[in-house]
This record gives sequence, structure tokens and C-alpha cells, in this order.
Amino acid sequence: MHQSIAPPSALPRRLRGTPTRSGLLLGPDLGHVAIARRWAARATRTRLGLAEPLALAVSELTTNALRHTASGLPGGTVRVEIDRTGHLELRVTDDGPRLGTATTPPAIPALDPFRVGGNGLRLVEAVCAYWDWTRNPDGGTTVRAVFPR
Repeated sequence: MHQSIAPPSALPRRLRGTPTRSGLLLGPDLGHVAIARRWAARATRTRLGLAEPLALAVSELTTNALRHTASGLPGGTVRVEIDRTGHLELRVTDDGPRLGTATTPPAIPALDPFRVGGNGLRLVEAVCAYWDWTRNPDGGTTVRAVFPR
């Protein structure tokens, strides 16, 4: 299991970027989700009609990482990156499964009108061109969502 340890006071913090890539490292605090959402809306450097769906996807994917992985535990982190080359590509990387839990891939659950919550990936799918995920060698998962410019 991968887990980045950073002093709580050091998070959230911007990652070293390039002219086409921006990044943010968040801690395990759910309050960091709002910070990531505002950051993403500005980091897109694009029209409002695209910034809002991207910020929604950042919010949902970051919340999922904090609620369902080791990223939400003390010392956990979530890495959020936006790449602006040709299209907008959002990547959210978690610290992997919590100790003692099975690794489960991100998936959209069957639609249940009586279930409260559990629709984060469904929202992401609705606002982006496509999404996918990869398991990283360190045990973390990166969920990627692509938005046309």
C-alpha cells in the first residue's frame, strides 16, 4: 500500500507544474475537496462551460478517494492533476486500499433510485467524454477523466 506522508500544515499544496500541466496535493481532510474544486476551475484556463464540469469531476473523484481509500486516513494524500494538451485530462490518484480491505476497481453501481449517494462516478461519466482507471505499481489507483476542449 502506498501512502505519502506529509505534514498536515503542508497540505493542500500546489505541485510543480508546466505550461500545460497543473497539480495539487491534498491531505485526508474532506474540507480539501472544496479547495480542489476551486483550484480546478481556475487551472483549466478555459471557458466557464468546461470549467464547471471539470470542477464537479474533481470534487466527486477526490471525495471518492478520501472516503474509500487509505487517502482518507491520517497522513493520506490525494494527487490531482490537470493536463491541458489538445483536450483537458484530469487525473486523481489515491494511496490505495485501506489496510485490511480488498482492492476494488472504480465502477458505477447499478442504478437504484432508493439508494442515497453512490452516484459520484455516474456524475463524472455524465460530464466527461470518457473515464478510465489504472492500478499503479505502488498500489494506488489513478482515475482519469477526459474532457474535449
